[in-house]
Amino acid sequence: MDASRAFEVWVHLTRQAGWDVVELPADHNADDPTDLGAVMVEGIKYRIHFSPRVRRLLADDSTGHLTYKDALGYVGWAEPDLTAQN
Repeated sequence: MDASRAFEVWVHLTRQAGWDVVELPADHNADDPTDLGAVMVEGIKYRIHFSPRVRRLLADDSTGHLTYKDALGYVGWAEPDLTAQN
């Protein structure tokens, strides 16, 4: 999943859960490479991020026998933008 798709999926799933989401596509923090943009959810501003953040099991058979190891997978998540409350 790429970053723009992660933003769309996050917005879709949040709306599907019943929340009123307003996208703010012009509000993007270029200094933060994980920042996808911002949304307003029920009057509170959230920043949507995308980076390795969720633990997944990675199957590895490169040595001839199957082993599993932890790896970080990419995921989209939201954090409240506390600077918007000032």
